[in-house]
Amino acid sequence: MKEILILSGKGGSGKTSLTSSFIGFSSNCMACDYDVDASNLPLLFQLDTVEEHPFTGGQVAGIDPALCIGCGLCEELCRFQAIKSLQVVILSCEGCGLCARICPVQAIKMEARSSGRWFSAPLPGKGSIFYAELKPGEENSGKLVACMKEQARHTAQSENIDLIIADGPAGLGCPVISALTAADLVVMIAEPSISGISDVQRLYHLVKARGIKTVLVINKHDINPGGTTQLENWATGEGISICGKIPFDTRVVAAVASGIVPGSIAEIRQQLKPIWEEVLLHI
Repeated sequence: MKEILILSGKGGSGKTSLTSSFIGFSSNCMACDYDVDASNLPLLFQLDTVEEHPFTGGQVAGIDPALCIGCGLCEELCRFQAIKSLQVVILSCEGCGLCARICPVQAIKMEARSSGRWFSAPLPGKGSIFYAELKPGEENSGKLVACMKEQARHTAQSENIDLIIADGPAGLGCPVISALTAADLVVMIAEPSISGISDVQRLYHLVKARGIKTVLVINKHDINPGGTTQLENWATGEGISICGKIPFDTRVVAAVASGIVPGSIAEIRQQLKPIWEEVLLHI
């Protein structure tokens, strides 16, 4: 089984447009959206039957008032200040379990904490799509990505599907690090802006440290020819293959806004299909 992961180091560089088009070009694959804070990939596909699954990322303390003697020891020793007036402040509790261990009457128990949900749905003509939703203010985004990735790989194996195409999260944080696990090829997509260049270079340092094969796609290459040249020179110096350059096209914006996979439009398909074929040569 192979996994192609599309990353950019920042939001708005075209990850979802490229990922959805690659999924459309593939004869059969599993699709994943690892951006658990703002999944966009499922918005571009017509999903009929969606299965919802709970995600528990950690634990939270719970105080039993029938057992509590009001000694205040838990409130005094909680370094996160997550206990006020013998009540647990859920968003402040880190689930360390100290309060439960030091309670003299065992009035505090650690309970499973619901942090979000992950979803699966049949993808017409393909395998399935997996995506998730992390609750506002919750931690453990990396764990949620790992949970989703495990489910996708298990399903792919059971259905004899040998390719996973994944839309990665923005940035360089925990969900990106988790998404990189078991990835066989990272397709970096960058726009030739100052932030786009800087962020993709930072991303590459992370991917390179993990020894994952990497290629580059330059999006909106014609909006800043100087920036495009800078990206090309940098990629050449790092030994990164450039699989293609995509011009700015308002039809891509219109397609995404209308919930249409950009690569399904004939004119855009002509631009993106050769890039997909080039990417497959590196997997």
